Amino acid sequence: MTGSRPFFEAIFGEDWAIMPKVFHAHYANRTHKRDVVRVSGKMDIRQSWIMRLAAPLFRMTKTLVPIDRKVVNTEVFFRTHVDSDAFWYHRHFHLGMDDTYVFVSRLEHMGGNQVTEWTRSGIGWHSTFTLDGTRVRLGHIGYRIKLGRLTMPLPATWLFGVPSAWEEAIDKNHFRMEMTIRHWLFGFLYSYSGEFEIAEVNLA
Repeated sequence: MTGSRPFFEAIFGEDWAIMPKVFHAHYANRTHKRDVVRVSGKMDIRQSWIMRLAAPLFRMTKTLVPIDRKVVNTEVFFRTHVDSDAFWYHRHFHLGMDDTYVFVSRLEHMGGNQVTEWTRSGIGWHSTFTLDGTRVRLGHIGYRIKLGRLTMPLPATWLFGVPSAWEEAIDKNHFRMEMTIRHWLFGFLYSYSGEFEIAEVNLA
């Protein structure tokens, strides 16, 4: 994958050419370029009682969004950088006049259609990206942990639950998405969902 091609082109392979146009804008960032794509929308965030108990931990580690609320104004900045071959999500959840919760994660290409999304805690979600008609589906492979430069599988699905996600094209400028975590014993744990508009595509 060269710096002149979008980060996601190698992940989707031959499906890149036939994807809905909104995804070409959504996933326009190129590796080793200072590109920014911004989307804006409203999200519904739901969490179970177990996740409410863990909210202070999520807030401390800046992972997930430790609230349960509907219609949250949200902006997401997708970024790439000249000195990296990764892809960043900068999520801004506007909870009030002076209250914005920021959740940053970094996507690393693992080969083929596999990626790992790393949080600041050093724990990552290993998953696949697959085009299914007008939807992009994210499938769970497992968790990983980063210790310095070393990364390894983290067999913790039994503890953290199984995340899954999808994004669906609405038209050339809008898409909807949902991410859900379910546990083998406790059932539903967490979800966020919403509709977004492509607000800015700035390719350096």
